[in-house]
Amino acid sequence: MISSTLEATFDQYAKACNLSDGTRNEYHTTLSKWRQWGGELAINKIGRKEIRDFLDWVYEHAVGRGGANPGRTSNKARENLRALMCWAFETDLIATLPRFPKPKLQRSVAGRHYLTKSEINSLYFATYQLTHPSGRQLPYSVGHYWRAALVLFFNYGLDTGTVWGSKSSHEPILWRHVTWDRKSPDGLGKQESRWGWISYRRVKTSKWFVRPMNRSVFTHLKNIEPQHLNLQEPLVLGGSCRPNALFKQLCDLARFQPKVNVDTGNHESWLLKDLRKTCATYYDQHMPESSIEILGHSVGGVTYRHYAHRDPLAFRAITTIPQPTAFLSLSKGFDGECPCCRRRFN
Repeated sequence: MISSTLEATFDQYAKACNLSDGTRNEYHTTLSKWRQWGGELAINKIGRKEIRDFLDWVYEHAVGRGGANPGRTSNKARENLRALMCWAFETDLIATLPRFPKPKLQRSVAGRHYLTKSEINSLYFATYQLTHPSGRQLPYSVGHYWRAALVLFFNYGLDTGTVWGSKSSHEPILWRHVTWDRKSPDGLGKQESRWGWISYRRVKTSKWFVRPMNRSVFTHLKNIEPQHLNLQEPLVLGGSCRPNALFKQLCDLARFQPKVNVDTGNHESWLLKDLRKTCATYYDQHMPESSIEILGHSVGGVTYRHYAHRDPLAFRAITTIPQPTAFLSLSKGFDGECPCCRRRFN
């Protein structure tokens, strides 16, 4: 077994996992703190005592610099260190995985960054009030596309650039990425989806995903399918070059209260990335651990990395997750009306 330093292990880990720039910077910050602490041990010599002493030092260092949340700083370093050690254990760089001390107490700084189902319904209702953009001809109203976009965000936790290619580096979903066949287009999945499949690439990692459609996704995509279909055309239109500006307008129409930053107490606008957090919240409530695979997050535990049924887990979660009431209006043939009380949306 070859002895290696923590920094050398990270270089191998970063190449193997194709980390994004932001994630690399987080790891570099942890490694810098490791060097400041004096961690020069080989990775196979790092045990629970060294890890505990390092995390205690990170906590005290954050307190000494006047950090507002030293527990969170220490826990972030713990998370990065544990991911490296888990990878080293899986690749046989170390013989045993050291026991990690418990996370330190921290103050939650995120607040509520997800939308309730009643708020999602209000957003859906508000799309009927969106005005058509001047100077651009669209096959359907802009509300049609935003309703489909809300369904896609809720069910797949997509990046904004995956829905609307607002930058040249983005690769939006095209009509050729949608298939109505029951069999998976990549030929790898054994399950059959009665509603078809959708493929897309994540902006952050550039990884491709092939996901089944459920009834809500199917009906909303059929509702915006052009009469003369061009497979190279984007799936969702009407986002403009600044989709977040339109989303803020939609939130105003839905009469949303702004978010409150728990650190500063200032009000902040809801953003489209909050729909991704909403997706993760409801998937974990519906089927624990499913959001990790559906949203494409990095896997934190050794056991889950070797879990043989990750794809079936995602398939089952997507096809069974309870939908907001408003999403069912089109499926039940009540376009423009609430399916439970038949109240008009516009």
